Amino acid sequence: MLSAFCLTAPNSGEGKTTLAIGLMRLLAKKYAVQAFKCGPDYIDTSYHKIAGGNTSYNLDSWLMGEKEVAQTFYSQIKTCDIAIVEGVMGLFDGKKFDEQKQTKSNLPPIAGSTAHIAQILSLPLIMVIDCKGMAQSIRAIVRGFQSECQDYGLTLAGIIANNVGSEKHYAMLNESLQTWNLPPLLGYIPKNLSVSFQERQLGLTHIFPNTKENIIFENKLDELAVILSEHIDIDKLLSATKYSQNGNALPPAKSCKKPTKKIGIAYDEAFCFYYPQNLEALKRIGYDCRFFSPLKDKKLPHVDALYLGGGYPEIYADKLSKNTMMCSAVKEFAENYGNIFAECGGFMYLCSSLCIKKPEAHRQRNIEQAKPKMYPLCNVIEATASMGTRLKSLGYRQGIFIEKPFFWKSDKNEFRGHEFHWSDIELSKNYAPFLEIDKKTFGIRYKNVFASYLHFYFAHLF
Repeated sequence: MLSAFCLTAPNSGEGKTTLAIGLMRLLAKKYAVQAFKCGPDYIDTSYHKIAGGNTSYNLDSWLMGEKEVAQTFYSQIKTCDIAIVEGVMGLFDGKKFDEQKQTKSNLPPIAGSTAHIAQILSLPLIMVIDCKGMAQSIRAIVRGFQSECQDYGLTLAGIIANNVGSEKHYAMLNESLQTWNLPPLLGYIPKNLSVSFQERQLGLTHIFPNTKENIIFENKLDELAVILSEHIDIDKLLSATKYSQNGNALPPAKSCKKPTKKIGIAYDEAFCFYYPQNLEALKRIGYDCRFFSPLKDKKLPHVDALYLGGGYPEIYADKLSKNTMMCSAVKEFAENYGNIFAECGGFMYLCSSLCIKKPEAHRQRNIEQAKPKMYPLCNVIEATASMGTRLKSLGYRQGIFIEKPFFWKSDKNEFRGHEFHWSDIELSKNYAPFLEIDKKTFGIRYKNVFASYLHFYFAHLF
């Protein structure tokens, strides 16, 4: 029988991702594991893919809608033994209460939250709690979350403690839960874990396949899997998360049309933020996806359109700038009215230049006066993209199209997306917008180029 569960926590930073990728690597040695990530996250899904061996899919009830969440989940678990859904933030953290809908217990679902995903899919919850400096107080945390879960019709199936200092510490935590007949402690992650993962402003650093960083990461995953196997009761975990739900009531997934056009998708270390569902949707509407690297390739593939996703152009600014042949090819494609859709990092790549302060600037007291370095880029959009030292924008976005992008075949004029960036773009000339959000214009339209800071989810429309 299939086991499936959602890993959650009281808040961010409790150890969800470390536990998720460690369990995926450990369980994938024996079982077919399918991974998922709650929320609009590209980085954790890249970790999942390496840890578990399969593409990880995003589940976001606000971006996707409930039917799309269910369709995505059930279509991907048909051939797996274990499904692991990594939650986002704290269990009940999401966009807002939906006053129009009610759950079984008459509490409104919190769109975009881990709790809402668990509700839609009837998934049992495994909660990881950072127990550094804590003993009996774990009882209060678990009692509170168990009560709230019951109100929402959710099952809190077990607890895994993080930052446990010793077996004695673990015994105290375990006794506290047992005394009050609370969900069982299934194991723990030791304090001062020997395995660590590098972070940057977007969270954990993206790991791209077939790189030196990937080899190091693989070794860390194997070490983490061994540690978890010694401290977590895997049999008890799988027994507590038996899953009998199925998606037989859902309509079958839409089939792909015979390809009639080719779309070039920028995919390398610098551009790697794509929802796999979006790429599958492009195939369904008749696009043959051709991947290319703005870092390494000297010319574009023979395509009818380009999709430039987000990623880390700031990290690879020097290499991107020095690949002048590719920059020129993208520029020529745009000037000849080629169709281009660019999101966030792809938007930055289309600019005249990217401004980055020297690394030592971050150690100076007056960062704003530090001398920046300019990296010429594609010059499709006359603008300068500048990396900042703080978050500029974060959150869900909803609006309407002033003009629909070339691939947007849906009759719907509304869109939903997510924004998360540390950079700013200063335009040198005026461009027509193609989006409207809260009655304000957004994005840039130039010839057949559509560019903005938004990451769109459009798979459910086609």
